[in-house]
Amino acid sequence: MIGAIRQYAREEALPRRARILGQPQVVGAIVLGLLTSMYGAKWPLAGLKMSETTTMLLTYAAVAFGFCVAGMALVLTLPNESFVSLLMKHKLGRNEQSSYSDLLFVFSWTAIIHWTTVVLSIVAVCIRGGDRTVLNTWDGLGWKVMIGSLAGLSLYALTQFLMTVITLSQVGRLYIREFPPQRRQG
Repeated sequence: MIGAIRQYAREEALPRRARILGQPQVVGAIVLGLLTSMYGAKWPLAGLKMSETTTMLLTYAAVAFGFCVAGMALVLTLPNESFVSLLMKHKLGRNEQSSYSDLLFVFSWTAIIHWTTVVLSIVAVCIRGGDRTVLNTWDGLGWKVMIGSLAGLSLYALTQFLMTVITLSQVGRLYIREFPPQRRQG
């Protein structure tokens, strides 16, 4: 498993790191994480129980993860060879990867982000317990950083999922433009 993770990081994520880190949702996630760590205990959501928060995150992440896996399966089984060929030949800017590779990456990256959100949520509830509130003013720095990280990652996951849906819509629009339905003669 470690080898597969390293290979994915080396071949898929690292070549795209500038595009990943340059997205506005990354900045938003970092800002929310920092603000949550510093001031989150005063926010109304901090009074939720860990079990409630984890249930919300796990439910959402499971749906998004399933969507991403289904999207990857759809992309891998595109029925039109000409469309797949078009995507494989097309590259955005100075990008080394094809648009087809980028499309697969969007789904896999979004799935990984949601998987990470699930894992961090489970770790948080295991550490805190389900009956305690998410954040209190007297919590230590380590816990504040944990909850800040979870908040930032959750925001990133939400926005990345939206971007994935928009990407799928753009692919559909391209398909319609490049391969309009044939008119029947008769």
